[in-house]
Amino acid sequence: MPFGEKAKAGYPVVPLRSEKINVVILQSRIRHVDVANPEKTIRENLDHMIWMIDRARGQKDLVVFHEFPINGLTGAMTRPEQLKTAIDIPGPETEILGKKAKQYNCYIQFGCYGKLPDWPNHFFNMGVIIGPTGEVIHKKWKLRNMAGMGFSTTVYDVLDEYVKRYGWDEVFPVARTDIGNIAIMPCVYEPEIARVFAVKGAEILIRYMTAGNGFWPYPISFPKGAAINSFRVDFQATCLQNQMWGIFVNNALSPEVGIDDVGAGGSSIYNPDGQCVVEALSPHETAVWATIPMAQFRAERDLPKFPKELFTNFYETYVSKYPPNSFLKTLPGSFAESGEHYRKIQRW
Repeated sequence: MPFGEKAKAGYPVVPLRSEKINVVILQSRIRHVDVANPEKTIRENLDHMIWMIDRARGQKDLVVFHEFPINGLTGAMTRPEQLKTAIDIPGPETEILGKKAKQYNCYIQFGCYGKLPDWPNHFFNMGVIIGPTGEVIHKKWKLRNMAGMGFSTTVYDVLDEYVKRYGWDEVFPVARTDIGNIAIMPCVYEPEIARVFAVKGAEILIRYMTAGNGFWPYPISFPKGAAINSFRVDFQATCLQNQMWGIFVNNALSPEVGIDDVGAGGSSIYNPDGQCVVEALSPHETAVWATIPMAQFRAERDLPKFPKELFTNFYETYVSKYPPNSFLKTLPGSFAESGEHYRKIQRW
């Protein structure tokens, strides 16, 4: 009988390939793409990812990268420049990574700025999972940006059109695979988002990010390490409250782009009790490994329980600070324009 054929909590699953799965985080550096010659830099970044995958020895069922291992990130780009450096999903880059997924019979997850043919002039902060067949099996848009901290299109920015095209189930998509149910959540300080993923049966939650000196393209300053530490504490609480395994992946030190402080590193894996199972001991490029007893977890796990009716009235009367769908009317052309855009539409 296949492992983990059914979940105790009754949510949909795919039978597991084995009782335990091996997860490796590849904590890699960031290198920005040269707008004047994006193909060259993207290929070099892609080659570096492949080099790290090949160096990660042993059985690997799931390989996880940070937010921008292919594109890099700079706050100085305009929309035309971002569109020039964003990659097609699927496209040549996913095809190359797909060959590695087939070679190692594993899943590869990474974040990127991506483009989709049915959304012209939009680019997306997107989480991508490539399966052992070499094909893209999961594309996850970021649900929302912190106001003024990004001008990629998120689900919230085009909510009505997104739901019209894909349905509400795809607002919170869960990849149901033979290594477990996987959800991607780059958003921070969003307990409601994590709770929805948990109730839908997500067993592994991936939070990818980029952090560090030189990353922040907006006027916010944190004490050294404060941002990364608060993000991790938030994620630990998420795993504990929702009984999920958590994969927290950050970039390595990247002096080439100015990331040379303690905001780098800290990639780690957390169990459903919110305990750190393994953590990167270096802020430099490294691999972080853990084995997850997925069959046992699936057989014992309960879903979060909450008295929805207590909150229904509050949510019906609450007014969010920023309305949805604002990118259906106008598309900010830069980080600066994004900040002004949100200032204009704020409700309070």
